[in-house]
Amino acid sequence: MKTVYIVDDDPIIMDHWETKRGVFLASGFELCGTQTNSVKALGEIKEKRPDVVLSDLKMPGLSGIDMLEILREDQYVPRFVIVSAYSDFNEVRQFFTKYEGFDYLIKPITEQDLIDLLGRLSASLAQPSSPEEPPTSAFKPTMSRELNEIIEYLQEYPEMNHTLEAIGIRYAINPNTVCNLFARHLGTTFLSYLTTLRMENAKELLQTTDMPVKEVGVRSGYSNYFYFTRVFDKTFGQTPSVYRRMLHESH
Repeated sequence: MKTVYIVDDDPIIMDHWETKRGVFLASGFELCGTQTNSVKALGEIKEKRPDVVLSDLKMPGLSGIDMLEILREDQYVPRFVIVSAYSDFNEVRQFFTKYEGFDYLIKPITEQDLIDLLGRLSASLAQPSSPEEPPTSAFKPTMSRELNEIIEYLQEYPEMNHTLEAIGIRYAINPNTVCNLFARHLGTTFLSYLTTLRMENAKELLQTTDMPVKEVGVRSGYSNYFYFTRVFDKTFGQTPSVYRRMLHESH
């Protein structure tokens, strides 16, 4: 049976994890240790060498990423999962691109989130790898195809009210995973990508059509004219009306 070690400085969260022992066992995993002190946890992880580490991100002493960095320096890399109340994009990107973390989940996670995570971990652990190869992350090629499908959908319907939750439901994946796909593969956030896409769509409509600026905003996903104008101005340094007027003057 595969082993899991959990680190979280919040005793209440740790008590909650303890109630999930049955979920872990049903998925083929055994909790081999828990710790609220991250420094002590690091020593115990090195001693027990679990297959999986679930860790909080921000903790006194050592952060989750600090722990992973130290373990990598010691040539021991378990499947490392961050479970955090924080969704800082730079830290998420660093976790995946620099340290090749396995997954990053935002608290609170449901029992179904945990079951899905354990399924991905089980599949990854079942894959043989040489000592030189890092553990396979949660982002397999199938996930890259899912990202392509999401991007195509956003490009086709930029005017729709897209949310992480709606995208997750449409493609049957966790909203956390959607965030991580954009961070890992595109180096950006879902919202930043969507905003850039909508702004480029608006610019093209201003260049190629005579539709009113308000309608351009609606066709680009902004029902509020003033908000659309503000975002366009922030992106391109001028309002949509000024941008169109300058286009006409240049011709």
